[in-house]
Amino acid sequence: MGDFEKHLSIAREKLSALVESYEKGRHTVVGDLAIKILEQLIEADAARANRHFGSHQDRQLYSKSNFPSEVLEATRRIWFAYGDLGYDGINGGRAREIVENLNRILEFFGGRFGEKIEPEAEP
Repeated sequence: MGDFEKHLSIAREKLSALVESYEKGRHTVVGDLAIKILEQLIEADAARANRHFGSHQDRQLYSKSNFPSEVLEATRRIWFAYGDLGYDGINGGRAREIVENLNRILEFFGGRFGEKIEPEAEP
């Protein structure tokens, strides 16, 4: 499996866990997983050009150079909601905001990658 496929597979696995966590009201987990999904999607995109990042800052710089403003704004909203969930984990509204913004990001990357990004199928 190439790096692109590996990162996309990891993103789908984490997306499955995010959906399950959201449905069970595990809001802080939703925030944690959304950030990890974002990282994997950015890494998958970069892997298509044989690039790999070693730090969050590298991913941010790449994102600013390669993604449209609406994707960057959705990413920013996820980061802020994620931070709030760390202090107020019972806030379902913040978790819902993460899911809504993540869906925008999944649509963008799905179009960019030429395939819909959905949770892993149940075994």
